[in-house]
Amino acid sequence: KGGKGKGKGKGGGERGSKRGRDEGGAGEPSPKRGRGGAAEGAQKGSETTEAGTSYEPGCIVAVKDLAEGSDISSVKEKLNDAAGAGAVRFVEIVEGQPLAFVRFGTPAAATAALGASVEGVGSLSMLTGDDEKAYWDKISAAAPKSGKGGKGKGGKGK
Repeated sequence: KGGKGKGKGKGGGERGSKRGRDEGGAGEPSPKRGRGGAAEGAQKGSETTEAGTSYEPGCIVAVKDLAEGSDISSVKEKLNDAAGAGAVRFVEIVEGQPLAFVRFGTPAAATAALGASVEGVGSLSMLTGDDEKAYWDKISAAAPKSGKGGKGKGGKGK
């Protein structure tokens, strides 16, 4: 009987020590929450489109006169080199036109890409004002709506 009690206590302690393996232990979740969850981004400097989509201005860059033969991965690679690894979140190349739209994770990353000398991509310009709102409306219209997501089988599975 005494062995079982020790085992439980010991096991509980081990679990706690495994969780605390990362330096900082319980203090870590705070910085993670502050990294830009949707709620935080919506409060700081965000704007709202006609469709009600909340967005952070200054994250969309238009690439005009897109270099021939450019594809999504080459554009993303060159702009990530200029703005920092992981800065580019999404690249849309407009079919049949030498035009692309690049969404950056932050306005600072977009500004860094604009300020860098990026060769072999095209001319870069920030989308602003009504053009930017219209682009975010287009993004939200194309995105799947959250909600039910499908009918599923439901029930207890028997």
